[in-house]
Amino acid sequence: MARAAARRVAFMATTLVLFTAGSEVALRLAGWPKKDGTKEFTHAQSYWVQPANQHLEPYTHKETGATFRVSTDANGLRAPLHPQEKSAGTFRVMTLGCSTTFGWGVNDDETYPAQLEKDLLADGHAVEVINGGQPGFTSFQGLWLWEKVLATYKPDLVLFGYIVQDARSVAYSDASQAVLQGNQDFLKQNILYNLRLYVFLRNAIDGYRVQAKDKPGEGGVYRISPEEYVENIRAFKQKIDDVGGKMMLFGYPLEREGYTGTHRRILHAAGEKLEVPVYDPQPEFEQYTAQESLYFPQDRGHANAAGNAKIAQGVTQFLVSQRLVP
Repeated sequence: MARAAARRVAFMATTLVLFTAGSEVALRLAGWPKKDGTKEFTHAQSYWVQPANQHLEPYTHKETGATFRVSTDANGLRAPLHPQEKSAGTFRVMTLGCSTTFGWGVNDDETYPAQLEKDLLADGHAVEVINGGQPGFTSFQGLWLWEKVLATYKPDLVLFGYIVQDARSVAYSDASQAVLQGNQDFLKQNILYNLRLYVFLRNAIDGYRVQAKDKPGEGGVYRISPEEYVENIRAFKQKIDDVGGKMMLFGYPLEREGYTGTHRRILHAAGEKLEVPVYDPQPEFEQYTAQESLYFPQDRGHANAAGNAKIAQGVTQFLVSQRLVP
């Protein structure tokens, strides 16, 4: 009886291997997945970073036509500039996000990370803030940049502020674009994505979509699906823990919540599940913007200098009230 059972197990295992291998070969011969020629990628590449060692480099805000000045360190991180290696006794706060965190449209000292550092220092907290924001970034690019360089700054507190770009509707999700472009950085970090069958099965169960369909909002898919958003938050939590830091979830405020609603709900649920603090000032900001001009009239997605100052003020109050900074 034992031999018969062993033969059945061996037969099933052989069948599974043959099915898997056959499916993989078939998908590869069919050239799947294929890019839809009628749909464009969100960006020309999967990963990018701002030029390094810029000193007050003039950038043009295309919507307003105004010029703002940008300084970066050797890794392309924007001011406030600090040595990459943390000095003993230094408490580091790192802000993560897209162009909203980077401070698109405002000068170095007007970004919310720069004003956050100024406010905390004025309140008597011996801290330095590392601006980890990069234009166009989602948590997908953020994980890559963390492995590439951000972890080396050894932050004590990390504000996970990826939401504005993660929730955007596009033709292809960020992971889909990386697969279709055969991005080696992504495929090396995510070995299973080298298998067409794995990608096919994820697509089939609707947790991963290679082609755009069933549009959320205006059309397409989320750059980071709700499922991937949860995975990325968990991954960041583990990576931050690994360098001895603490994580905080930050729902970067827009003039109106709009398309970010689903991801904001996930952010709150993730904070409760992972037992990490969550600061989401969106409701109060919608009250502020009814009275004040905190975003560029021609570009409602980016805060102006006053808006960045208001955001920094709110973050400062939260960090102090929650005793997240010494």
